[in-house]
Amino acid sequence: MKVSLNFLQKLAYSLICICLIIVLLYHAQSFFIPMAFACLFTLLLISPANMFEKWGVSRGISALLAVLLAVILVVVVFYFISAQIIGFKSDLPKVAQQLYVALTDLENWAQQRFHISDRHFKTFLDSITSQSMTNTSAIVGSTFSTLSNVLVYLVLIPIYTFLLLLYRHIVVGFFIKSFSNAHALRVIDVLHRIRLIIKDYIFGLLIELFIVAILNYIGLLILGVQYAILLAVVAAILNLIPYLGIYTATLLSMLITYTNNTPSAVLGVAIVMIVVHLIDSNILLPKVVGSKVKINALATILGVVVGSLLWGIPGMFLALPILAILKIIFDSVESLQPWGYLLGDDSSNEKSTSSKRKHFFARWLQKNAANRAVQKPH
Repeated sequence: MKVSLNFLQKLAYSLICICLIIVLLYHAQSFFIPMAFACLFTLLLISPANMFEKWGVSRGISALLAVLLAVILVVVVFYFISAQIIGFKSDLPKVAQQLYVALTDLENWAQQRFHISDRHFKTFLDSITSQSMTNTSAIVGSTFSTLSNVLVYLVLIPIYTFLLLLYRHIVVGFFIKSFSNAHALRVIDVLHRIRLIIKDYIFGLLIELFIVAILNYIGLLILGVQYAILLAVVAAILNLIPYLGIYTATLLSMLITYTNNTPSAVLGVAIVMIVVHLIDSNILLPKVVGSKVKINALATILGVVVGSLLWGIPGMFLALPILAILKIIFDSVESLQPWGYLLGDDSSNEKSTSSKRKHFFARWLQKNAANRAVQKPH
């Protein structure tokens, strides 16, 4: 018996499902955040794992080698960044002193500009100080909680990635067996497209990050800015957050530069960051990353904001890959195609199935038929 639902009933069911998913993602973020990063790393490391298997290495050792290579690369990057941070930490008292002088100058300017008496201004500063002191314990507690979560994620993400690589054929088989045989090719198509798009997207982002960091470093080095390497790398990493990261990177770089440079250098830092961002947005992003992830600006900004509300900073970095995966799924399911249209860019047209994807389907069907022939009792 087929039950037909009217528009309000469908809307109610959709809203209930969306609310339940949001509640689940928020309250179970300690599970979903490392699992989401592990899934992305798995999609990125499938090619190296397959390469090791072609060389005759077993599947378990291949997965382990791929994860170890990724861990070594991440450790090298973090060591480079931490070395720069240690150099900045040694000069932190000097920076704090210069920042205090800058705040004192700002206080004198505000009193002269807005005709505020010294007594009222000190009362205002005392109230701010007392409020900040009452919140110190909460800030310290949240800081320790964040650090503990990061340490747990650093342990769980490699483990999850290794297990997903080891049992990737079982995971793919699960998705295929979850649908009828009539939809098997469509499921394979969706999984293959997700793998290719996410792999190309992450590789493109890494290349873009490297180029942006070099351009920022050259510009800051010309200006004679101290901590040029640290600011260039941090700005390049924050640039991975769509639209919002560049503003955060610019303000942070201007603030650090203001403590040990002239106002003209601060203005130069802002100009460098904006010029590099324009080069990145108009040249690097279309050429290096390409149009693999066809998400419009509105959906991207909303995704970053929602990701920040649900998972904080990790949610901001994961927003665009998750939106890209959702768009592929929505475009492949007829009842969900309006959602895919809402996320996509109207100027982009989907291409037909490539010969590489057809070859992948034929190879999978041939392998599946061979396995069935072997398992069939004689």
